[in-house]
Amino acid sequence: MNQNHIKRLCQHFNLGDPIQEPQRVHGGLLHIMWRLNTDKGSFAIKQLSKDINLTDHRVIRNYELSENIASAFVALGIPAVNAIEKSDKHLFIINETGFLVYPWVNAKALDKDAVSASQALEIARILSKMHQIDVQFKEIDEAEFDIHKNDKIIALIDLAQKKNLAIASSLMESSVTILEINTNYHDAILMLNDHTVISHGDLDQKNVLWHCSKNPVLIDWESARKLNPTYEIVNAALDWSGITTQLDKNLFGKMLIAYKETGGIIDINIVEAAFFGVLGNWINWMVYNIQRAANQHNPEQQKIGMEQVMQVLPTIIRLKSLMPELINVSKA
Repeated sequence: MNQNHIKRLCQHFNLGDPIQEPQRVHGGLLHIMWRLNTDKGSFAIKQLSKDINLTDHRVIRNYELSENIASAFVALGIPAVNAIEKSDKHLFIINETGFLVYPWVNAKALDKDAVSASQALEIARILSKMHQIDVQFKEIDEAEFDIHKNDKIIALIDLAQKKNLAIASSLMESSVTILEINTNYHDAILMLNDHTVISHGDLDQKNVLWHCSKNPVLIDWESARKLNPTYEIVNAALDWSGITTQLDKNLFGKMLIAYKETGGIIDINIVEAAFFGVLGNWINWMVYNIQRAANQHNPEQQKIGMEQVMQVLPTIIRLKSLMPELINVSKA
């Protein structure tokens, strides 16, 4: 973000005059975040990744829609923050770079691998409330699922080998399992599409800020969409009970209980499909990061891509092995 960006953002959104240089806020996996202090207050500025195609009107529409969804949930009592708008628009594009501006929240996210029972149960209760609200937007008439054909995944694994990437051997060793899971994910989509609600879509540790008083604030709504509620609570329960490190199976079960005790409904007929939905989502993230890792023109992005593949691949394999036991817990 340069001085021209800062000047135009302040003018466009009436943020005031900067009182110091913006500070980079580290931790995001895709975009760049900044803190900007002005004489009118503090703001969080999201500078969208260069991978985002801002010439595609559908991309812009989705960003605007996701912020409108966040705003709707805020109005209905969900603790969240949405982007500042100007003339009913949130996204501001300067020289092909997209920006979203938010009020700065004096709160912190948990570490991505942190497990906290009290906070995990609060997330389950919030999801239950969101699913029961069943907010409606005429712009969203059906769920959308990201899918990648097995041929594309095979080609990317081959590319990783050709470029001698450190992730290549692990991908090759797990290729049969990856392709099997991807096929099962494709088959599960029909069941997951049978009942959907509009919700956050990516409610893991990095997307919830916590005040000292332990009150949560939901952020980063760009994945908001129609999705299956059983899928989302299973996905959140896995994240918040530590699937990426050492899964706390007891906490996983407690999150599902908290969800149901506050009115959420888990459809036992699609629990297996929900797990394959989670696995499919992780495969989609892995595919994106294999592509990042293969981009040798951007060392920073390549490093993030490698790290993400090395984290998500073992998680995929781990969850596949735990599925039978966790499915039984989910149906209890």
